[in-house]
Amino acid sequence: MTETNFRFANPDYLYALCGLALFVLVYVYQHWQTKKKLALFADKTMLATIVPDYSPFRQIVKFSLLALAYVFLVLTLARPQFGIKTSEVQARGIEVVVALDVSNSMLAQDIKPSRLERAKLSTQRLLEQLKNDKVSLIIFAGDAFVQVPMTSDISSVKMFLSNVRTTHIARQGTAIGEAIRKGISSFTVDEQSSKAIVVISDGENHEDNAVAAAEIAREKGIVVHTIGMGTTQGVLIPLQGKQGFLTDRNNKPVTTRLNEEMLQEIAKAGGGVYSNTEFAPVIKALQDMEAVDFAAQQFSEYDERYYVFAILAALCLLLEFLTLERRNRVLKRIEIFTIKK
Repeated sequence: MTETNFRFANPDYLYALCGLALFVLVYVYQHWQTKKKLALFADKTMLATIVPDYSPFRQIVKFSLLALAYVFLVLTLARPQFGIKTSEVQARGIEVVVALDVSNSMLAQDIKPSRLERAKLSTQRLLEQLKNDKVSLIIFAGDAFVQVPMTSDISSVKMFLSNVRTTHIARQGTAIGEAIRKGISSFTVDEQSSKAIVVISDGENHEDNAVAAAEIAREKGIVVHTIGMGTTQGVLIPLQGKQGFLTDRNNKPVTTRLNEEMLQEIAKAGGGVYSNTEFAPVIKALQDMEAVDFAAQQFSEYDERYYVFAILAALCLLLEFLTLERRNRVLKRIEIFTIKK
């Protein structure tokens, strides 16, 4: 089955087409200078006699071919893709919801480069171990938001994960309970697969009862694991993109520390494991879960079409090379359309 669609894999390269305007201006200027010099050399009626092989038309053709080759090369680099090839596969695995804390406290640098960046890097490695499983990505602060619905397209999840920022959720805070509840509703309906929620946070939960939410998940057959990001020593929170540190209403610096007790209670209530920074114990727990066959999934892949423009660019360059700036003295003697008497 093929759906009609079109896109550029590297659209940023299309900005290079703006250089075509400069290309044209340079040519027009050079062409004008050439005409000016020839006019000083002789008038138009004499040019055909003095420079019989001179051909302005051929120069225009050569420039046009170079310009077209430039356009086709830019399109080649932009990687045009047309049509979607879809194929069905059978997968066997588990379903996992990754709930990532994006509150301002995750900007703390008690672990390098920061809690959030370390969490993203470690989650990338976690996703690499879930190639045959289904994954959903939830981000949360004062609210929780489903960033990626349940899917077996791990590469898409990794792409969205790499772009996660603390600014993606306006309301600040840490609502772990809401993230778990969102996770519960993110699993495939009536799917009999093993299910798990992995909460990645510094544990400073201020918004709701996360332990109660973990207990509800466990009752539904969903395991809740937690991973703590940070240290138990208090540190200041840097302002993102600015100098200085986050302050409260009284203009006093805000201190943040890892709340291991909270995360341990959540994992215990959810029947899962807790780990501080290290993802290995959670990965092992996920790998030990029973895998089941999923229903047939559809994967889409764009057909590459860049080679078409690469061939056109090569043809234009070849024709430009074969096109002489002056009339060929041998070929001009051949009068194909002249009838001899």
